[in-house]
Amino acid sequence: MNYKNSATTNADQKKDFRQFLKSKISEGKCIFFDGGMGTMIQKTVAVKYAVPEDLNFYSPDSIENIHLMYLNAGCDIVTTNSFGANPIKLEHAAHSAEEYITKAVQIAHAAVQKHEAESSSTGAEQKPHYIAWDSGQIGKLMEPMGSLTFDEAYESYKKAAVTAEKAGADLALIETMSDLYEVKAAVLAIKENTFLPIIASMTFQPNLRTLTGADAETCVTYLESLGVDVLGFNCGGTLEEDEQLAQQYCTFSHIPVLVQPNAGLPVVIDGKDVFKTEPHEFALSQKKNFMTGAAVLGGCCGTTPAHIEEMVKVVSELTRTQNENKSDCARICSGNKTVRIGGTAGPVIVGERINPTGKKKCREALIAQNMDFILSEAQSQIEGGAHVLDVNTGLPEIDEAAMMLKAVRTIQSTFNTPLQIDSSEPHVIEKALRYYNGKPLVNSVNGKRESMDKIFPLIKKYGGAVVALCIDEDGIAPSAEGRVAVAKRIIAEAQKYGIQPRDIFIDTLTLTVSSEQKTALETVRAIKILHDEFSEQGLGFILGVSNISFGLPRRDIINSRFFMLALNAGLSACIINPASAQMMDTYRAYRTLAGFDLNCIDFINTYTGTLDPTTKKARDAVVEQALKNGTVRPAEENAQSANTVAAVPLTSSPQPSSATENSLSTEKCSSATDETELIKIIENGFKDRAAVVTERLLQNKKPVEIINGCIVPALDSVGKDFENGKKFLPQLLLSAETVGNSFSKIKENLAATGAKQESKGTIVLATVYGDIHDIGKNIVKAMLENYGYTVIDLGKNVPAQTIVDTVIKHNIQLVGLSALMTTTVANMEKTISLLKTTLSEHGRECAIVAGGAVLTEDYAKKIGADYYSKDAMETVAVAKKVFGK
Repeated sequence: MNYKNSATTNADQKKDFRQFLKSKISEGKCIFFDGGMGTMIQKTVAVKYAVPEDLNFYSPDSIENIHLMYLNAGCDIVTTNSFGANPIKLEHAAHSAEEYITKAVQIAHAAVQKHEAESSSTGAEQKPHYIAWDSGQIGKLMEPMGSLTFDEAYESYKKAAVTAEKAGADLALIETMSDLYEVKAAVLAIKENTFLPIIASMTFQPNLRTLTGADAETCVTYLESLGVDVLGFNCGGTLEEDEQLAQQYCTFSHIPVLVQPNAGLPVVIDGKDVFKTEPHEFALSQKKNFMTGAAVLGGCCGTTPAHIEEMVKVVSELTRTQNENKSDCARICSGNKTVRIGGTAGPVIVGERINPTGKKKCREALIAQNMDFILSEAQSQIEGGAHVLDVNTGLPEIDEAAMMLKAVRTIQSTFNTPLQIDSSEPHVIEKALRYYNGKPLVNSVNGKRESMDKIFPLIKKYGGAVVALCIDEDGIAPSAEGRVAVAKRIIAEAQKYGIQPRDIFIDTLTLTVSSEQKTALETVRAIKILHDEFSEQGLGFILGVSNISFGLPRRDIINSRFFMLALNAGLSACIINPASAQMMDTYRAYRTLAGFDLNCIDFINTYTGTLDPTTKKARDAVVEQALKNGTVRPAEENAQSANTVAAVPLTSSPQPSSATENSLSTEKCSSATDETELIKIIENGFKDRAAVVTERLLQNKKPVEIINGCIVPALDSVGKDFENGKKFLPQLLLSAETVGNSFSKIKENLAATGAKQESKGTIVLATVYGDIHDIGKNIVKAMLENYGYTVIDLGKNVPAQTIVDTVIKHNIQLVGLSALMTTTVANMEKTISLLKTTLSEHGRECAIVAGGAVLTEDYAKKIGADYYSKDAMETVAVAKKVFGK
């Protein structure tokens, strides 16, 4: 069959599921998925297999029978036995991923046809059934945390999705995902190459965040912007945790929500993992989730046809009124951080400093591709109070698209602050949008037909919120009414693409008061008019505030007063320099007076102990400090955005450092030792700076002094922040990579002197037999090596005997075992049993630490592990305990 013809036919077929989804939601009725495939394989299939997908060939009748049991239980959608079938993960399997997927879809089709035929013959009520091609994560960490590139992930999902559609799948289920960036690669691959509707489902840890640190709000913000048909979560922990997640998802989402919990957490009974949540308890929890707002319900690990049947029985009779009262504020995000803008959240600061216009040092840095400068500017603005960072790389001397992508990737690899992609070139915006991790703010579109025709399709395809300039083919209207008219045309055109007002930020344009004095306040009046009409729809407003004072002395006076007027009119995103004390004073004062700073907490914390800058005491203190430092604060280099007094600032408000004063510069700072600097570099993950500072330290210190005095304390600090939820996996791994760069210089030094680095101990790591997931194991390996342990990594899908032989051969004192899938936990228990028996026969001892998504501490102990570890830092703590160092 010709593929393109097949795809065209499928386009009509896929409308069926979307129409089914729409009709069910309008009726207030629930849609039902099936339950756990792995659970039923364990319960009903005796055939041996390397990966569950092998059963599509070795025992297809068994898989078909599982589908039939779920169909008989009342589900609307059956999920193919293809969770691990992607070209990268199953590269060395018995069959290709394409073969596994095709066979899986064919088996599901056969089950649906048989079920519908049987239902027809008995006169049972006929209803449509759909086949969801099921795909989990690839099993490798995405860049910059790991080696998997976005394009590699895209190509893997593309091959799988095209195969699934060609085989006859009705929709795509991308599930048990822990990294939103990988989901983005999958969604784009499916959208650009098939007509399949998309359901994207994340999985969460007990802290209600994904492995990469995203909370429910960020997942909703990100996935909704990508244009998926349904978003949700599956697997995870307890029913209570899932109910909390369902509440959060339904609070933020404007599209249907899927909830597919486990049947609680597993326990070990007679050597087998058992999920003890009974069908009725499960059904009651799902009833609660449905009434909370979830539209699609199903089951994951531990759920059986009995759980699904009871869920359908309890929920199918219910009718729910749709709740459209969503939060009125806009949202943008990075991969694990959401920023609310406007509405009840109040205004936010957009840092303006990463822009070469009028900024000589930024211009020079972009031409030289000096990413250290870009990172320093980002850091200083974040520390100064910026919630969003504008990134503009528009220079005629460079490849703007390539530099924009490099700048975005560099900033996102270090900071989780959302970005504003700022360019007048559509191809630059598209390049950045495709590879941006999150939902960005895009600057900009305007009222010209050409601009809207080019920019809106990009926002629709990749997701984002967009800045809309009130300018059209006739230029900038002098009156507020003229600008309002342009804004309304832009809003109407955006809605044709499905872009809602909550994702539009109107820029009524700040004109220079020195040349456009009569129209200056029209900018503010236009905001007020539009705010009064569209505030309930979440329309946002943004301005480059400092343009108002260009060409005038004491620009800070004009800027701060104009800023307050705009804020009072409804300004929600403020493009300013957060290093400007007066502008930040104005911002914090407004938030306090307008009630956004609840109980004045931020104001009190910021200004307690500071001096009134108008007093002589304050001025004397500033002069004294300047003389003590041997310098005075330089004037702003940017004439267009200068908001502070040039020589000595007449304020004692908190002053963030500029990039040129940043304590983490590559030059040694007079205010900090190299030891302190290296610790800060590791804590912040400035990986490119680590080698330089380490090399300087090696001139006067021994390697062991650097390791014990800088590296270990820095890692401990990062680990503590990780455990306390202040930092997440991306930051943890970035610090680990930074340490790796430091260690490279230490190793060079040791080699040159003939010395050797002493290992704290040797540890064996392995993912147990039958499990081909090793992300968690690889994270543990990275952290152990950074703490000075030697790791023998046996990889994934490792036979028990191989682990035992390695332990005996190398006289190992600690083994780390990992398993992600419920179907492979039994193999972990067998491995532990064989290992302990063999060690006893040899008169040896070896501690065993177990971890993985399906394990709990009680479960790990019941299968014989000595320790349980929920993450890499806990494994490091176990190693310290075992080796005593």
